Amino acid sequence: MTVFLKYNKGYKWYTKEGLSFKGYFYIDNTFYEAKNAVEYLTDALKTKTFKNITQSLNGIFSIVFSDKTTTHISCDISRTFPLFYTYQNNSVVVSDSSAFLKEAYKLNEVDAVAEIEFKTSNHTHGSKTLLKNLYQLQASEYLVFEDNTIINRSFLFSYAVKTKSKINYLDLKKQAVTQFENAFKRFVNSLQNKTVVIPLSSGLDSRLIAVLLKKYNYKNVVCYTYGNKNSFEIENSKKTAKTLGFKWYFIPYTEDLIANFLVTDQFKEYTHFAGKYSSMPYLQEFFALQYFKKDNLVPEDSIFVPGFAGDILGGSEFLKLPKNIKTKKLNELLFTLKFNNNPITKTQRKTLEKEIQASLEKLDNAYTQKIPSSVFEDYNIKERIAKYIFNSASQYLFFEYHFRFPFWDKNLLDFFKTVPENYKQHKILFNDILINEYFKPYNVYFNDTLQPKHQSVFIQQIKNQIKPYLPVFIKENLIKKQDWNNYEPITKQMLLSMQKKGASVKRSYNNYNEIITQWYIYIVKNKLS
Repeated sequence: MTVFLKYNKGYKWYTKEGLSFKGYFYIDNTFYEAKNAVEYLTDALKTKTFKNITQSLNGIFSIVFSDKTTTHISCDISRTFPLFYTYQNNSVVVSDSSAFLKEAYKLNEVDAVAEIEFKTSNHTHGSKTLLKNLYQLQASEYLVFEDNTIINRSFLFSYAVKTKSKINYLDLKKQAVTQFENAFKRFVNSLQNKTVVIPLSSGLDSRLIAVLLKKYNYKNVVCYTYGNKNSFEIENSKKTAKTLGFKWYFIPYTEDLIANFLVTDQFKEYTHFAGKYSSMPYLQEFFALQYFKKDNLVPEDSIFVPGFAGDILGGSEFLKLPKNIKTKKLNELLFTLKFNNNPITKTQRKTLEKEIQASLEKLDNAYTQKIPSSVFEDYNIKERIAKYIFNSASQYLFFEYHFRFPFWDKNLLDFFKTVPENYKQHKILFNDILINEYFKPYNVYFNDTLQPKHQSVFIQQIKNQIKPYLPVFIKENLIKKQDWNNYEPITKQMLLSMQKKGASVKRSYNNYNEIITQWYIYIVKNKLS
């Protein structure tokens, strides 16, 4: 068995006594990263098993450990530092670079099922990648290889539960506030007075990060917003930063900023670094980070802190979920809600529903004994949230920045997975805490940014059903009206490059991601230069 660890952008690999580590973690309230993390882990291995150690870690990490007969690989629930493997000549090769494995072993055949998954959901599912014989370590997965065979496959964390908390609302709220406070104290203590940079939207998650930094008297904070100069995000973001006394930047995505980006060597490198043959290369912050780097707006050792994925803790998925979810119908529900980025045939739908069913069983062979909505959330966290949302942290790594994800504190996850469904509906508990414990006391409560009411969601669902039958020019106008990040001129370059090569592009006009996913697949197939 061979291991090649190639990437040291942002976070670096550290190795000692057969163990390689990248990322950070907390033990209780003590922060570990770099050499300190490796030394802690190698010392712990003297008395504990590798699996027990990794299962106890609260952080963002990937680890590779080899002893005399076995190799162990694992990562946290965010899968921010993905690992890949391929079978070659009765041997297994592991690497953090899917591009390296593709080139070194000429892995050029596209997996047809993975391609459909990618087009419909912005990423591949399970251990598949877009290429045959190239596999990925899944979110929170633990693999053990012996004699070039996987002898142990399990998951270190699950969001699926058999029962929910039964304590009364006020006590539950007190516990939730305590969990937030403890998680953010750990987070603030890890910063070591470095500059914190917050991508501050008008939403709740990034605003809570800003408020808690203010509460703990952390002064070295920079906030920024980006995209369309007419974006609704700007006013509340600017107001929040000003009220809290933090520096604020707006980076407009102008024609000059994005001109000809598609043909630059930098963006071509980023495409492979972020796409990994498994996820859509995320563009949303690419130009803002490029701007920060070029103009030296923040120190090189700054720590970026996005609001990934606080709304999931609160229960944002429950607005989409029907009541009384049936376990037997989970694969169909997941397909309907998570595979809608690109139109496909009925035969392809049946294929994907079978794949989803197989994934549910692999993630947890006892999933039928768990609460169906929590199984839905677990699948979503390990698939879309890990491979789409957290994979977007590739932007920070590419530009050599570190990051923290305070909402993905393991103790917070463990707490919120037990919150009863009726308190997740409309994010009742989550919003109550954010608004009344943090936003109002710090004068940053803007009631126009709350989660939409159920009636509004229902109306939007009706509009979505009507939309496919509208003329193209109306659908184009509708999508442009919601284009706060100026994706239209960005993806137009991709659209033109495909059209010049005679490549067909399917449009449903639901969003601009449908263009990016098709463009990336053509790149993978070497049909675009």
